[in-house]
Amino acid sequence: MTMTKSGALLGLMLALGLSATPARAQVSVHVHIGEPPPVVVYSPPTMVLLPEPQMYVAVGVPYDIFFVGGRYYYLHESHWFWGPQYGGPWSYVEVERLPPGLRKFKVKQLHEFREREYRVYQAQGPNFSGTYFVAEESDHPGRGRGRGKKH
Repeated sequence: MTMTKSGALLGLMLALGLSATPARAQVSVHVHIGEPPPVVVYSPPTMVLLPEPQMYVAVGVPYDIFFVGGRYYYLHESHWFWGPQYGGPWSYVEVERLPPGLRKFKVKQLHEFREREYRVYQAQGPNFSGTYFVAEESDHPGRGRGRGKKH
């Protein structure tokens, strides 16, 4: 009779185990990159239009700052950020959410485009025939003042 009680208990445990609904596993990964160090420049950067990818890039500053579609984009240590002004504040942006021109080209290519246009900008000086603007913190993004053509 002891075997019967043990067998019944074992059978009940197996039945409950087999009829239990499986738990659905959910995985959620949140990566907080944080803000990059602040962009510090002594005067507003000149934003020169890169004809091939059709976007503006800051020249003469030690930062990778681009202006596309009314927003500034800043590349810092392989992470992209966007902001309403050239000095931020910066918010992390996933590569998949970058404007097409920034997604389409590798960073090395963007640097090559920037250096090519910057050389022309420097060589022509005040007679630069390309499109550019001087960014200003107080202005609406992309509506900086300066010589040259504005896009």
